[in-house]
Amino acid sequence: MGPILERGDVTAGPARAASTSSSFFFGMILFLLGVLALIFADVVTTASIIVFGVLLVVGGFVEVAMGVRQHAGHRYFLAFLSGLLSIAVGAVMIFRPAVGAAGSGLLIAGWLFATGLFRGITAIADRYRYWGWDLVYGILSIVLGLWLTASLPTSAMWLLGTVVGIELLARGIAVMGASLTLRRLERAAAPA
Repeated sequence: MGPILERGDVTAGPARAASTSSSFFFGMILFLLGVLALIFADVVTTASIIVFGVLLVVGGFVEVAMGVRQHAGHRYFLAFLSGLLSIAVGAVMIFRPAVGAAGSGLLIAGWLFATGLFRGITAIADRYRYWGWDLVYGILSIVLGLWLTASLPTSAMWLLGTVVGIELLARGIAVMGASLTLRRLERAAAPA
């Protein structure tokens, strides 16, 4: 982590202005990529699944190589088997991305259902301040998880791409906002 800037430490100058301009531009690119990811959510889903599959295959080969190289003991045999499993799952994701997307969609739907159930039960049982908001969140999460499960495999083809698109949008907005805030601080700290 860098040093924390105090109000008087912010200096306006060509280097700082270029830095905030490039940050804003970078945020704009992330925002536009997020919009494109939302428009082409099925393509982004397929690409994400394939990339994840490639990473699993590469990691699996590393585990198999370690298991073969060490070839001593029970631990390394399990690493070898784990590597083979990673290679098999990764290969399925690469060559059958719809299956990988359906599995990922089911996993996300299960997670939404489980977290919604947990939040709802906790909110009702504890009745802490503003517990109603957590109850509403829990109910919405349960409904969304059930809806995603019921609409599989169709929902799986856009779900992951939509999540990636929303993440890019949010990150782009955050970077642009930080750049504008820094620029405002520079102007306020500049000598009159």
